[in-house]
Amino acid sequence: MRNALSEIPVLLCCIWGGLAAGGAAFLLRLPRRLVSASFIGRPPGALLALALALADMLAAAAVVCGFALTLLHANGGEPRLFAVCGFAAGALASSRALKAALGLK
Repeated sequence: MRNALSEIPVLLCCIWGGLAAGGAAFLLRLPRRLVSASFIGRPPGALLALALALADMLAAAAVVCGFALTLLHANGGEPRLFAVCGFAAGALASSRALKAALGLK
């Protein structure tokens, strides 16, 4: 049986994994922000819209893979609520910090 102190490294690992996944997702979604800022008032072409949709799917896949690998490394792949919340908090913090550092809305 585990005690609460043995879960602290799992939480910290999930927070670090969330930071990495959030940063990767933010950087993969950066082209969409740049394109949407330059095409204000007119829609982008079909090929560019397809490329942006693929970039968004790649960002989502990066987050899912980061989450799965973090859980596998941290506690053998057991999805616990505190681990999921730690991962989400890390990803949100990373995304917000990068957004503030680059001065984006």
